[in-house]
Amino acid sequence: MFLARFGADRGTDGRYRLFGRVDIAAWLFEHIPILSALLASEWMLGLVFLVLPATFTAFGVPGVLVPISFSSGALLGGWEGIVVVTAGASAGSHALFLVTRRWMGGPVRRRWGEALERLDSAMARRGFFYLLGLRLCGAPHLLVTAASALSAIRAQRFVLATLLGFLPAISLASMAGSAI
Repeated sequence: MFLARFGADRGTDGRYRLFGRVDIAAWLFEHIPILSALLASEWMLGLVFLVLPATFTAFGVPGVLVPISFSSGALLGGWEGIVVVTAGASAGSHALFLVTRRWMGGPVRRRWGEALERLDSAMARRGFFYLLGLRLCGAPHLLVTAASALSAIRAQRFVLATLLGFLPAISLASMAGSAI
């Protein structure tokens, strides 16, 4: 069982104890039964770790990929955590890209069309490398995605650069989580 892996056992009073203290996680598992069912199934955990990063990146929530990757590595294992979180983060980022391009592209082009021409020509030629560099150095996800959506970069190049840019941080965090 999940709690036994971390040294928890039931005391004489029926409560879970972890290193001699009352365990909050055990209390949660007793009072929210879906948590134990969730941890019992790797498929359900994989689905959760696919949906969480997709949702959080689609809504532009900053700083969530590393903790989610670490948790997925601890609960699913390193390689499975990498695959699931990378797929979810890429899907969420692509959704944000498409929504921003669809709803904000027209108004921004009408307002600053001439000023964006130079950016468009640079992004059409070298946008993949610009985006990859920004993803690797940890630039704010929401700003990078919105700026990319308003530029002339193709959606396929955006997805590939985002996938490759997210991969190192997700891999390191997931492998560190699997070492627990």
